[in-house]
Amino acid sequence: MEAAAVKTLCLGLNPTFGSYKQEKGIFFHNLSCNRACFPPQIRYRALKFHGRERHECLHPAHAISSAVGVSSQLEDFTVTTSSTQESRELKIRVEVSGAKTRAIFNDVFDKMVADAQPIPGFRRVKGGKTPNIPREVLLEVLGASNVYRQVIKKVINSTVAEYVEKENLSVGKDLRVEQSIEDLEEIFEPDEIFCFDAFIQLQQTN
Repeated sequence: MEAAAVKTLCLGLNPTFGSYKQEKGIFFHNLSCNRACFPPQIRYRALKFHGRERHECLHPAHAISSAVGVSSQLEDFTVTTSSTQESRELKIRVEVSGAKTRAIFNDVFDKMVADAQPIPGFRRVKGGKTPNIPREVLLEVLGASNVYRQVIKKVINSTVAEYVEKENLSVGKDLRVEQSIEDLEEIFEPDEIFCFDAFIQLQQTN
């Protein structure tokens, strides 16, 4: 997919992630999605994707004590807001479609492959690129964890930036993500719905 086909607005946000709890079967706290990614029963599955094994165990979503605000539907993702105890803080719950996670994955992956040229162990052809290398091999060379973390950060930055622009919000650069990067990496897959919670710091406008 061409990079130009992926809308990735960026506000230069500086995301920080929650601590990795390492609690078996618990990857989210106070996170609620309205789709099949959070079924009413606990589920467990282990799968392999491009050579990496992923264990997913999701508990029923916990109720959010504060009142849930209006949901905003943007292109390929939905944002639902809720209040916090901090007056200038807004909590958002973002649900990203599988189409968008795939598009951003392809965009980030292709750029990382281009930056890594030449690929060790493969002969380059005219133009300086290495042709017809299986994506599984490229993912192994680049490091699956490294690729997925870069994709997740871009998903978070781009969706939050689009939401802030749509709602005409004035926000600070600091963005606090409730989940840890390890937990998000465990449950992220291209083509699947991806959910995360974040806290936006609102700024006063003149």
